[in-house]
Amino acid sequence: MNQSSRLKISFQGKEDLPSWAITHYLQQTEINYLKFVLIERICTLIANGLNPSSLVVATSSADIFPKKSVQHSDFKKFEMLAEKDESAKKFWHVIARHHRPMVFYKEGNSYVPVYIPNDDSSLVIRNVGVNSPVNLSLEGAGGAITDIYYASEREQRQRTQWENEQIGQVARNVNDIVRASATANQPGVPEGVRAYAQAILEQAMKRQEKLNEEIGMSNARVDTQA
Repeated sequence: MNQSSRLKISFQGKEDLPSWAITHYLQQTEINYLKFVLIERICTLIANGLNPSSLVVATSSADIFPKKSVQHSDFKKFEMLAEKDESAKKFWHVIARHHRPMVFYKEGNSYVPVYIPNDDSSLVIRNVGVNSPVNLSLEGAGGAITDIYYASEREQRQRTQWENEQIGQVARNVNDIVRASATANQPGVPEGVRAYAQAILEQAMKRQEKLNEEIGMSNARVDTQA
């Protein structure tokens, strides 16, 4: 199994959680998920030969879901915040600071988005049961879902229990799934890119760990998707 697999994580939260707390958890988890997928995609593209200088980060246009590619003449609809070619530090700072950065790479006369919110890697909320205790079910790219599940390595005891007890379509060994946070270390990723990517991932992991603790994540399980 690899980072491109889709997984579903289901878990319970604390009892008597207010609705705003549930909404906050979902919103912030989606932001962290986006960072996981972006870093995974960027590092994988570079490892596969993409010139890092072709990357740009911009704010979104009025479109909720961007097109698969944007013609150079139409790119003026976006506010370009940083080009990797001009300033690596500014480029990565924008990704770290903005909640939902739009990252593109130049391909001929087009700008191709690294991540599209409604593509195969998108995060989908499958279920929100608000009866106390709250039940949540999220589906998304395997590497990013794994990082949400194991935001803290203190989850090791849960991992062991999960590996020993799950059956059927439940993923038996989460270590077989490449975590998004591990992709920065793959061969072909330059040291400079790796350093910035790891810093952003560490920040997102710490935030997700706090979210999981605040919502009281328990009885979590990760299922493979057919």
